[in-house]
Amino acid sequence: MKTTVLHLNGKINWIIVTLLLTFSVSQAQISGNQIYGNNSYNGNNYNQSNLPNNTVVSINDNHLTVTVKLLQNKKADGFVITLGLNEEDETVSGCSKKINARIDGFLDKIKTLGIKKENVYIDFISQTKIYDFEVSGLNSEQVDKGFEIKKNIIITTSNVNSLEKLIALASDFEIHDVIKVDYFNSDTNVIHNALFDEALVLAEAKKIRYMKSFGKRIVGTPNATEEFATVFPETQYKTYQAFETAEIQINYNNRSPYLKKIARKNKTFYYDGISSAGFDKVINPNQTEVGIQYVLTLTMTYKIDTSI
Repeated sequence: MKTTVLHLNGKINWIIVTLLLTFSVSQAQISGNQIYGNNSYNGNNYNQSNLPNNTVVSINDNHLTVTVKLLQNKKADGFVITLGLNEEDETVSGCSKKINARIDGFLDKIKTLGIKKENVYIDFISQTKIYDFEVSGLNSEQVDKGFEIKKNIIITTSNVNSLEKLIALASDFEIHDVIKVDYFNSDTNVIHNALFDEALVLAEAKKIRYMKSFGKRIVGTPNATEEFATVFPETQYKTYQAFETAEIQINYNNRSPYLKKIARKNKTFYYDGISSAGFDKVINPNQTEVGIQYVLTLTMTYKIDTSI
């Protein structure tokens, strides 16, 4: 969440927005096996209730305060997928040869998808020894069983359709761990500036309406507080399990041991983005593709002429 406090001198049209808003490229994470570590009720979700409602307007003899809240849904410009793999062998050299052969074969295959060498990075994660136990009768002894090497393949692509094809090709080389997929936009500054400009227009309209309604006049220069948030899809996923189950009554008179096996219940994950309710304006409200959401909240405080 980015918060900016602005002191606006003179007319609102004199504001030079480009001097106020300088932000780097944003990234968001979505999907991949990392979702299993995301409890949708652990407080990581973007909390829409933390933002002021768009109907908030406060006026007294001295000040008028209006709040404008905007939401923009935006498709991603590019994607960074991270795939994980490991290999075991009695020697480090053996591990290295095996894992590199799988990686080289996979990289050769993805050339058919237009993935260039400069769009791929191999991240060496770890090299560790492996131990096991040898059991003889009632005795067990821990022994050295060799080594394990882990590496990640990080691939950048601008084509969302290539993600599923990459995963399918990876499985041909026993690369099954889809660690994460990062979504990013390269024009965050442009998005921020446009939302800020739109918020100023809506705040001015609210100011004019309330000044006319109460017969007041603004004096001096207004103050403003701005909050700009980039909402990552990763934080907006939720999960549920829907099933009915029977009950078992245990007969405590029967002391015979028994084994009870619980059937596996399917767990469903779904994307639950920020609702469009409560915003003054929503850009791309009907976007169905999961992407990045941007929220801008602008609170303007005007001084009222008390001499009238």
